[in-house]
Amino acid sequence: MLRGTEELIDIGSDHGILCAYAVTMGRAAHATAVDISADSLSKARALIKELSLEDKVGFAVSDGFLDIDIAAENYSVVIAGMGGELIARILEAGGDKARRAAEIAMQPMGGAKELREYLYANGFGITDESIIEEGGRYYQLILAHYDGIARPLPDGGLLEFGEIAYGKREAALKKLLDKVCATRGKKLQSA
Repeated sequence: MLRGTEELIDIGSDHGILCAYAVTMGRAAHATAVDISADSLSKARALIKELSLEDKVGFAVSDGFLDIDIAAENYSVVIAGMGGELIARILEAGGDKARRAAEIAMQPMGGAKELREYLYANGFGITDESIIEEGGRYYQLILAHYDGIARPLPDGGLLEFGEIAYGKREAALKKLLDKVCATRGKKLQSA
């Protein structure tokens, strides 16, 4: 989903797998693994050392963007594996660092609707969306960048699952919608 970049900043990096992949595959010249926990970053450091990528991957203990310095002119950000409301708070607190990113790839574990509401209201244009299925679980991927244009909110379903994702008619989206309808139908019957 991300284009190639000079610097990849992986917020919530945990094990550092994405950073290692990005620099190994030539998707980023350099990567920075960012995590709020020094213990989590120790896992990333071990992986990067094992792969001999110390010259291509840096590390930062930081709450989102707050304690990281970004020297690159062209950088992309990944924020994955946390709730949509937390991702929105990270973007808000990140201020200019979030707004200057060429691309921000997000994978909310829940709260995708709330994340999209934040993006639409705060000038982040959604440029791509996708739904993937892995091991019976569904993951929403959202790619955005800041352009300063606040947008009206789309209808509920489009807000919850993504207007671009709907347009793609991906098989995983249909399966997810079937699952959500079945779950909500059961809740209505038991109410």
